[in-house]
Amino acid sequence: MEEEADEGTVVIADQQSAGYGRQKRHWESPPGNLYLSLILKPEGKPIETYSQLAFVMAVGIKRALHSFFSSLPLSLKWPNDVLVDGKKISGILIEVEGESVIIGVGVNVNSSPSEATHLNEYLYSPVTIEDVLKSVLKSLWQTYQEWSESGFEMIQKEWTDHAYMFGQALERDGTMGTFVGLSAEGAMLLKTEDGSIQKITKVD
Repeated sequence: MEEEADEGTVVIADQQSAGYGRQKRHWESPPGNLYLSLILKPEGKPIETYSQLAFVMAVGIKRALHSFFSSLPLSLKWPNDVLVDGKKISGILIEVEGESVIIGVGVNVNSSPSEATHLNEYLYSPVTIEDVLKSVLKSLWQTYQEWSESGFEMIQKEWTDHAYMFGQALERDGTMGTFVGLSAEGAMLLKTEDGSIQKITKVD
């Protein structure tokens, strides 16, 4: 079906009974939030660059949410989450099917699990799912076009500027170091005590 669909096709769900994130982890999808899948077909882009799209989409969601509240305390958690006040408000899943890339996006608009948060918790005037859908789709398409035309560098910088725990010490995949950046393929870069830079690709 993905191969037959045009680029830009969007599928929207009111809720999901079998939602999942990375590594098939369960994703709670109650009614009242935004759940969508966007089909992209990056013509002329090497398949090894498709991993960059998780960060492209995260920047797009960041921009969309900031359009409702520019001071929203928002950060981007490696590799595929959007946080507000350190709590998850949005998740992104990238799946490649042939020449198509399916972007799965969930945004908590009206409700969230206790350990997460939702957008209307921060707004004086509540927004509707339709409002968020329009803003998110516009922003995702704009960031995708930027990536298609100009490459990853500027979006990579914007993602890093909002990276959760950037510049702090953390441990990932058995490596202890300071989070200093994002590689071109989307790996987390940790600077260890001996000054070497380690690329982390495994998600805890």
